[in-house]
Amino acid sequence: MHVDRIWYLVMNSTRARIVHGLAAPRQQPAAETVIEAGGRSLRDTLDAPPTRSFSSGSPGRRSGVEPGTDPLREDALRFVRAVVRELEDRHEAGEFDALVVIAAPEILGHWRDEVDPPLRHAVRRELARNLVPVPAQDLAEALRETLAD
Repeated sequence: MHVDRIWYLVMNSTRARIVHGLAAPRQQPAAETVIEAGGRSLRDTLDAPPTRSFSSGSPGRRSGVEPGTDPLREDALRFVRAVVRELEDRHEAGEFDALVVIAAPEILGHWRDEVDPPLRHAVRRELARNLVPVPAQDLAEALRETLAD
């Protein structure tokens, strides 16, 4: 009898924790892969000088220009894409059969937009909750409680 190898993705905009199976209560936690975003912090974004352009009405004058996109949102999207690629590669390599996604609400929407059909078919459940801050020794129990809700 084949037992599915289920992985659990716990993710927010800056960190993804991939739990390789769910350990039984009072057992050592399952292996975990952690992926950190390398993007900017809010402080970096706020400290950056505004983009400047020449004013169309006054020759030689320049004025600040608001960015056309939200840089923190763009960083989050880039991070989600990187996590999706990592999981697609591992799924294609046969490292897991099924995936449960538990992500911060704003990231879950990005996840759904980015995931392609082969990996999408492996997804058993998607839950909007941020469990990233949960300590490693408590994560299995937090996952069980979340999945039971």
